[in-house]
Amino acid sequence: MAAATSFSSSTMVPAVKPQTYLDFETSVFKKQKVSLAGHDEYIVRGGRDLFKFLPDAFKGIKQIGVIGWGSQGPAQAQNLRDSLAEAKSDIVVKIGLKKGSCSFAEARAAGFSEENGTSSDLWETISGSDRVAVDF
Repeated sequence: MAAATSFSSSTMVPAVKPQTYLDFETSVFKKQKVSLAGHDEYIVRGGRDLFKFLPDAFKGIKQIGVIGWGSQGPAQAQNLRDSLAEAKSDIVVKIGLKKGSCSFAEARAAGFSEENGTSSDLWETISGSDRVAVDF
């Protein structure tokens, strides 16, 4: 059992600023380091000109699940679906929602449906996806 440590009000503890950075590995895109609010982050700068590289970036991926239809889910799912379609990829972007969710109607209006295999119960979407993005 670890001994408890206590500090009196006169104990000075130096502030420690953890080094925070966001990084990722890629052999497809050229990444660039930027500093935002004192933190380093790596990005891929570009736009539609990079769509041709998406099939290589997602090599081996058959389905990407987007769980939830909150503030970010609709934009993430539609943007990913449309970008992959423009790149002529056959990767399925599938929405996962709780059974009975009123968001099924909104997802359907955006083109995601059970009939076309792009919408289902969240557990089915998670288990069938190679990658998952969560939006709560």
